[in-house]
Amino acid sequence: MLVFVRGLLLLSLFAMVPLLILGCSKMEPTKQQAERTHSQNVAQQTEAAPMQQESEDSLTVITFGNDTAAPAQSKKNKLVKASGKNSASESETIISHLKELQILLGTWRGITKKNYGGFKAVDQTEWVWDFQSEPQRPALVMTSSKSPYYRNARMTYLPADDQYQLTLIDADEKSSHYLGTFSEPIEDVPGDNKNLQRSYKLEFTQTDAKGSKPIRFVFNQKDNNRYLLEYYQQRGAGDRFFRLDTVSTQREGTSFALIDEGYGEKTCIISGGLGTSTVSYKGKTYYVCCSGCKSAFEDDPARWVARAEEQMKKK
Repeated sequence: MLVFVRGLLLLSLFAMVPLLILGCSKMEPTKQQAERTHSQNVAQQTEAAPMQQESEDSLTVITFGNDTAAPAQSKKNKLVKASGKNSASESETIISHLKELQILLGTWRGITKKNYGGFKAVDQTEWVWDFQSEPQRPALVMTSSKSPYYRNARMTYLPADDQYQLTLIDADEKSSHYLGTFSEPIEDVPGDNKNLQRSYKLEFTQTDAKGSKPIRFVFNQKDNNRYLLEYYQQRGAGDRFFRLDTVSTQREGTSFALIDEGYGEKTCIISGGLGTSTVSYKGKTYYVCCSGCKSAFEDDPARWVARAEEQMKKK
C-alpha cells in the first residue's frame, strides 16, 4: 500500500514539471519587456536633456556690473538695453540726414509772387536746430512772423520710412503734416567764388488733407544763399499739382552751414556746420552754428563733448 502511494506522488510530481516550465517561459518575456521599457525610458530622458539645456541656453543673460540677471528676466533686460542703443542710433541717423539740409540754417527774407491785399507778402524766417523738444527725434525748426502759409515749421527724418517729415502750424495754430523725398538729388558744384554751392529739390506732400485737396510744398534750393519755396495744390486725380505761389527767399547775413566740413576750429561741435558763436565747458571753448545748437550744448555739454570726441576717434 505504501509503495502504491509513493508511486502516485511521483506521478503527480512528474505531471507538474511541464506546467512549471511553461509558466516560467511565459513570465520571461514579461521581465524582458520591462527591462526593454526601462532602457527606452532612460534613452528618452537622455535625449530630452540636451533639448532642455539648449532651450535654457537660448535665453541670453544680460549682465549689469558684477550682477547676473536670472534667465526669466534676461529677455526684458535685453529689450531695454537694445532699446537704448536703437534710440541713440536712430537719433544719429536723423542728424546725419538733416545735416544734408542744414544749408537752411540762418535768417532769410522771403517775398511772395502772389499779391495779398494788393501787395506782395514780405516775411523773415529763421531756421535752427532743435535737439530739446524731442531728444530722440532731432529736427530743423523754423519761425515766421508774417508768412501767409505758416508761423512755425518742424522738419525731421523718419528712418523707418526713409522719408522726411514736415509739420506746419499756421496763424490760427492749426497744424498740417507732410512727407517728403528728393525729386532732384543734392548737388554741390563750385560757384563763381569757387566755393561749393548746394542745390536740390525736396517735395513735401500733405498727408492729412481730410477731404480737401492736398497741398505740396517744394524746397527748391538754388544755391547756398537762395531758395524758392513753391506752393502747390492737387487738381483732379492722381499726382497732378498746380502751382499757386512761389516765395523767393534770400539769406540775410552769413551762411551758417554751407557744407559739412572744412571749417577747422570753427566747426559746430553739434551739427558740423560753420560755427558762428562760442560756448564753453570746463575751461574749453567750442563753436556752435545756431541758437538751437547753443541751447542743446548748454543743456547737456558733457553729452556733446563726449560725442564729438568719439567722432574724432572714428576719423
